[in-house]
Amino acid sequence: MRLIILSVFVGITLFGSMIKAPVFGVKENQGTIKIDMIQEGVSGFLVRHFNDDHSAIIANIMVVAFDADSAEATVEFTPYNGLKQNALPNGTWLPRDGDEAQLAFAYNRAFLIAPNREIYQDITSRAKSIDWVHPDTFATTLSYFGHPTPLAEDMQKYCNVSTIGLLYIYAAETLFTLDCKSLNVLQITTVQNDHKAVKLPFYSRIDTIREAWWGEGSSLLQEYDPYYIDLLKKHNKNNHLFQEFIKFDAIDKRPKLKIATTQERN
Repeated sequence: MRLIILSVFVGITLFGSMIKAPVFGVKENQGTIKIDMIQEGVSGFLVRHFNDDHSAIIANIMVVAFDADSAEATVEFTPYNGLKQNALPNGTWLPRDGDEAQLAFAYNRAFLIAPNREIYQDITSRAKSIDWVHPDTFATTLSYFGHPTPLAEDMQKYCNVSTIGLLYIYAAETLFTLDCKSLNVLQITTVQNDHKAVKLPFYSRIDTIREAWWGEGSSLLQEYDPYYIDLLKKHNKNNHLFQEFIKFDAIDKRPKLKIATTQERN
């Protein structure tokens, strides 16, 4: 158990500081940066520096491809609405060569979705370099939305308002590290654990999450592992790391993710 958790700790600390690099070859909604190594799915912002004292975020940015031979990453631009304010005018700047990509923003802040208190503490207690945001606050947010079943959009909104860069989901005895803006899987680590108890929709000290009258997310979550694995599948259809993991376990040479239901696991 300790050796497995130690590997998780080392993996978590890989995502520590923000990456900055100028973009070039900008064409429509994509550009290129020079970088030694980066994973697909890492997100951040595109910043325009007007002078030494003034700059502005002009777009969201995400790594969509990386070429190790050329040490270049392709980044994609999307509209930035993180500080949306209808009472103020919006900039109309378009990305151009020389703008600065700022990637892995707030990767030192994270929150963890885990099935029980023991697993939550096992993982978070060994990652001292991470500023862990307690899931109680996410559960409170879900109660405001009336979503006892957390939606992907709920997670993204929560990370945006709470300035959280990484989301960790423990499911099927595996710890998935996600960019919280794109929900792309960045790292996968097997973490076997003897604690089989499950608190739905995830561990928190909030006993009840309010239900909305209707709509997606308003029903109570019935099963833990199948729901979160399905959520990962929906948002990582083109993620090579996750798709290889789904198809094949390179260590045990067997198919992965034959997930039992909550009732079967108990």
